[in-house]
Amino acid sequence: MISDRLFTRIERLFDVKAFAQLSVMIAGCGSGGSQVAQFLAMSGLRNFVLVDNDELQIENVIRHVCGIRYIGWRKTSALADILRDRNPQVEITEIDLDLLSWKGLQETINNVDVVVVGTDSESSRYRLNEVCVETNTPFTVGRVFTRGIGGEVYAYRPARSGCLACLEGVLERTHYREGVREVDLATDEDRQKVYDLEIEEIKDSPGLSVDIGFVVAFHTRFTLDALGNVATIRPKFLTPIDENYLVWANRAVPPFSRNFQLQRMTLLPQEDCMVCGGLNELKE
Repeated sequence: MISDRLFTRIERLFDVKAFAQLSVMIAGCGSGGSQVAQFLAMSGLRNFVLVDNDELQIENVIRHVCGIRYIGWRKTSALADILRDRNPQVEITEIDLDLLSWKGLQETINNVDVVVVGTDSESSRYRLNEVCVETNTPFTVGRVFTRGIGGEVYAYRPARSGCLACLEGVLERTHYREGVREVDLATDEDRQKVYDLEIEEIKDSPGLSVDIGFVVAFHTRFTLDALGNVATIRPKFLTPIDENYLVWANRAVPPFSRNFQLQRMTLLPQEDCMVCGGLNELKE
């Protein structure tokens, strides 16, 4: 069978069986979330919950894993088809609902091992952050800066790291985002104008596929690390990542001084956080 030989080229370097029983929720099946999902399927992950309530449009395919033949498909169904083509053994649940109004969100997150946050609005990210904190579920989030000049990736590790709200509070007092104009930091109204290409300065949209690809690679690696942390036996050669936040520069444009510049740090729970409360100051 094809499935018996699928991972023969990597199984000596990476224990794909360690991930066979684990599961992830892909929250947002756009250009970033779809690429992370595909990389995970190619790393041996079989169990996916795909969440999105959008349809694939012609404008999407230049940065999405799904091509022209999927135009008009729901993004969850299109991505599911791609994942099955990569690995026929995947098990996929498709949820075509708005994350903010979906009543089954907490129950679903409580039944997966890791959440991959690939949504493009702050409101949905913070909703996911709150539920993951409540359920002690690890999550990873990746964001691309406007015009694809770079991006950032963060991993929430329950009982070990701060949550997304902790991160935002800390970043206000650091150099990590200084001078960055990032579409996700704008209001929902302004962000919609960006994606509708109404702002003259960024008519080239949020970046090329290759720009997104660098951030996706980091996002996937952080997700594999999160899966390794919850696996019964951590896959060989998957060494743990100490830091849980990084900023990546694709190009040497302000605020970055050179191409491929990397900044990283470890974020601990913040005692003044309104969401996790510093994990009750690490349980005192």
